[in-house]
Amino acid sequence: MTPEILAISCYVLIAVLLLVCLKVSALRRIYKITLIVLTSGFYMISWWAISDLKGWATPANLPETFRVHWIHIEEPNKTARREGHIFYWVSAKDLEGRLETAPRAHRMPWTLKDAEAAQHAKDRLNAGELLDGRISYNVLGSKAETTEARVGDQGQGAPDNELNRPSFEFLTVAPPSLPDKKVPIQ
Repeated sequence: MTPEILAISCYVLIAVLLLVCLKVSALRRIYKITLIVLTSGFYMISWWAISDLKGWATPANLPETFRVHWIHIEEPNKTARREGHIFYWVSAKDLEGRLETAPRAHRMPWTLKDAEAAQHAKDRLNAGELLDGRISYNVLGSKAETTEARVGDQGQGAPDNELNRPSFEFLTVAPPSLPDKKVPIQ
């Protein structure tokens, strides 16, 4: 069952329940008609809102390993007071390296380090490379990075939540290895 059919079924059930309740209620007719019109208007408004939501990016974490389909970078805008975001269109990969899911858009907060890595990966995608990605938690170098970030100029170090954020590594996908072809006998 598709999400659209499920949503329509829920709306029909609510409408039937409303009609049953209004049939046995002692409300005046004008109130009953008003409730039916408002409910019908709500259905149309919510249907348009749901159809707009279908393409929204999820703020959920990226999978551990993934295939990168595209990247879009929105820089922060201080005059409009908008935070920046980096959008990744990725498919999760299984342990054998096969694509496990359909592409999904993920929204990550903008940081300079992530934006530079994303721009480099986007340039490689534009050049025609296939890219895989994986999450890197910088476990080996985390002590030095944490100390340097906290010492920053006049207390301007990175916030604690940025120190614990994972970074991403983008790797070029190796060309497929195909077996040698045998020459057919003529």
